[in-house]
Amino acid sequence: MGWGVKLPDPCDGSWAGVRCNDAGRVASINASRGGLVARLSGADLSKLAFLSDLDLSFNGLNGDLPVLPAPPLPRLVSLDLRSNSFFDNPRGFFAGFPALETFAVDDNDMVFPTIPDDVLACPNLRSFSANNAGIFGPFPHYFGNTTLFPALESLSLAGNRLTGGIRDGFGKNSGIKYLDVGGQHDDADGGGRRTLDGRVDLFIPGMENLVEVRLDHNAFTGPVPNAAGLVNLRVFDASYNDLCGVPVFANAGAVAANFAGNPNIGNLNSRQ
Repeated sequence: MGWGVKLPDPCDGSWAGVRCNDAGRVASINASRGGLVARLSGADLSKLAFLSDLDLSFNGLNGDLPVLPAPPLPRLVSLDLRSNSFFDNPRGFFAGFPALETFAVDDNDMVFPTIPDDVLACPNLRSFSANNAGIFGPFPHYFGNTTLFPALESLSLAGNRLTGGIRDGFGKNSGIKYLDVGGQHDDADGGGRRTLDGRVDLFIPGMENLVEVRLDHNAFTGPVPNAAGLVNLRVFDASYNDLCGVPVFANAGAVAANFAGNPNIGNLNSRQ
């Protein structure tokens, strides 16, 4: 990135991707595709008290996601860590970013990471994206609770190792517009066993704000959910599960639906 080569002041205009506020404090860092190869230090990050946006995507950062010493970064609202080489997501990580609104850690092949429950310290989350991050364990139902996450609109957890089913309460409480939980699998036995199962008809109909939902390549069973009440729905991908019945949409012509790989699915039907 060439930071500090000519002048040591990050606010002098020579530091690529660094933006400062009127008081001369670093407010935004965009180091995406900057060729960075290092461990991300929580101690160093904690010094950036006025930082609101941090983009470190598409680099070679490694080690655990950083746990910040007290106090946390009170202004950070956007954190993009996609496509690095992080190893784990330790407890205490999210506690460092209480104002966080958008978070992305996609395409980090972490080893047995979970989503620590200190994510509950981020009630302003609008978008949480952790596709292809190696995340395992039970599905995080708390993301569907509008008391805990009243602003959450987008949840993307595709290509991980989440297990079990999704409770019907997830849909009843959820304000989520974009949901992607496709392709949950366990490659430990070499067979790519699908690990997310249960009944989608018990939670999808209650998600009245849905615009796009992807449930593909899982082990969901039972009837296809009745989506007649989902008037904003535009994409519904439930391919390669074991669903049965006839799909019903508020306006089938407006929905890009995919039910391939469900041999017991009937024809599409539109409720007028």
